[in-house]
Amino acid sequence: MKVASNIGAAHAAVSSFADIETSARGQHAIVGSSTVSSMHDGARIANAVLTSISDLASLVRRQGGNVTALAAEIENRDRRDATGWGEA
Repeated sequence: MKVASNIGAAHAAVSSFADIETSARGQHAIVGSSTVSSMHDGARIANAVLTSISDLASLVRRQGGNVTALAAEIENRDRRDATGWGEA
């Protein structure tokens, strides 16, 4: 990942995060009328994993927004510093 005080570079670095689907959309594992307890255990685990992955994806999207905001702050600070040195 390139570190830069540039809003465009930051946006390019995290823009693909916006496309991450963060909703399980009601999807979950169902074993129906199975009497095998390990099938039900597996379905519970699969549903827990799906929820965890959905939560993780949501957090990644949120952090992507923070990267862009931080880059904007740093770019503004760098612009002010450059102005102080007569370079802007």
